Amino acid sequence: MMLMCDKTITLVKCDGEAYTTTTIKGVSWFDKAQVKLESTGLAFANATKVRIPSAVIPATLPQVGDILILGEVTATLEKPADLAPYRHVKIMAVGDNRRGRLPHLAAVCQ
Repeated sequence: MMLMCDKTITLVKCDGEAYTTTTIKGVSWFDKAQVKLESTGLAFANATKVRIPSAVIPATLPQVGDILILGEVTATLEKPADLAPYRHVKIMAVGDNRRGRLPHLAAVCQ
């Protein structure tokens, strides 16, 4: 059992015309501010890591470009503006870690 997997998220997929949502319970959500020195000064970026234990991985796997919302969404999502009231991030990378001792998917988001 993975530690801190006490959050509920909603996976949002867009096929170009419609949004489909899937609620996933029992995941971890971790926000982290990243700072790096660039030629123009300090650059800040917020990164979110979401770990989905194998026991709760949905049939439709999260993919790069999908949206994750912290919490359960019961409203119908029809357009990008409908995401505004929610704490949401875009998936930038997905790692498949289902072969280790603590099998899970790891999504890196911004």
